[in-house]
Amino acid sequence: MPKERKFIRPLQYFTHDADISWGNILSWGYLEDLQVYAIRREQGVQYFEFLSDIKTLPWWDVEELVQTKNIKQFYYGLDVEQHDQHLWDYIKFQAKERFPNWKPQFPKQIATILESGKKDITLDIKPPMFKKYATTCNGTRLS
Repeated sequence: MPKERKFIRPLQYFTHDADISWGNILSWGYLEDLQVYAIRREQGVQYFEFLSDIKTLPWWDVEELVQTKNIKQFYYGLDVEQHDQHLWDYIKFQAKERFPNWKPQFPKQIATILESGKKDITLDIKPPMFKKYATTCNGTRLS
């Protein structure tokens, strides 16, 4: 089990909408038989057609993806497809430097002043561009 990384992530994002939050990234990799990149999460699996599509994930997910073990690291093989290796090295470098040039999704903050005078901040996040999503908890949702 990977170490807990939720302290990096904005917690309001995870408590606001259960349909958007799929939990921590457990593993990821390129599935040669399906020809997709798969990100396995606590609540399901996301399938991306291209490595560049991970740019549509929020920045904290990209940081977490860089830190998470790839399924290919458990046996001999490249982390990504050979033609995507330069892009993956660039993404890892950009994540280490806090994304100076390659920009994943940085959510827009919407601030609302409540009647009690407290400030409520909601993160407006666009859904990522994934090919398919399959749940593992109850098996009812496929999109």
